[in-house]
Amino acid sequence: MKKTIAIALGISLSLAAALGTAACSDSGTLTIGYTDYAPMNYTDDSGKFVGFDTEFAETVCAELGYKPKFQLIDWDNKINELESGKIDLIWNGMTITDELKERIAISDPYLENKQVVVATASGASKFTDVNSVAAATSIAVESGSAGQSVAEDNGWAFTAMTAQSDCLLEVKAGRSEIAIIDITMAKAMTGAGTDYSDLTFIDVGFASEEYGIGMRKEDTELLGEINRLIAKYLADGTLDALAEKYLV
Repeated sequence: MKKTIAIALGISLSLAAALGTAACSDSGTLTIGYTDYAPMNYTDDSGKFVGFDTEFAETVCAELGYKPKFQLIDWDNKINELESGKIDLIWNGMTITDELKERIAISDPYLENKQVVVATASGASKFTDVNSVAAATSIAVESGSAGQSVAEDNGWAFTAMTAQSDCLLEVKAGRSEIAIIDITMAKAMTGAGTDYSDLTFIDVGFASEEYGIGMRKEDTELLGEINRLIAKYLADGTLDALAEKYLV
């Protein structure tokens, strides 16, 4: 993948004056909700927990004086996990949507993404554009994901899975003809040299998306600090370096 697109969207550098009320403020720890999602948050072959968002979160926490604690969550239950205080941040390739913004605070965007179709290499030629996806006999999506939103918006029937990686398994096993997942995962997990070498992905023209970091609406100081660092890391090349490491 090309380097992350430095999204210059008028990011505010001012910090909110009000104190945030994150659970982390007393413990010195930020609990970060994630799913197993290469290349954003995952365990590599050596057993080390790594990824674009993993290192991004570790860098932010170090600069703000917090210790990151990564908590595996059910993506479909991410808002409840946040509102209940079990996690402080949703940081796992989360697509920014108007629906999410109604319920939680979301940082400025830091990475562009889009949904793509994953199919077997032998069956991929069938899917050339958005309209052709309607002909799929079965579609797997991650529950609560942008892929599910795409399917719902187009009126397509789908099977909701717990994780995007489960969607790949569905296609590999032949239980679903295609999956709709993030291009970041599709690039990392399909094709030659991967566990899904018999699968490929097709960019059929779904709209571009942006990733952001989710937190409670009352955590205004934390939001301001994270937005400040996003602006800094977009400008100084920190995020480009992470993209070169994980997204190429």
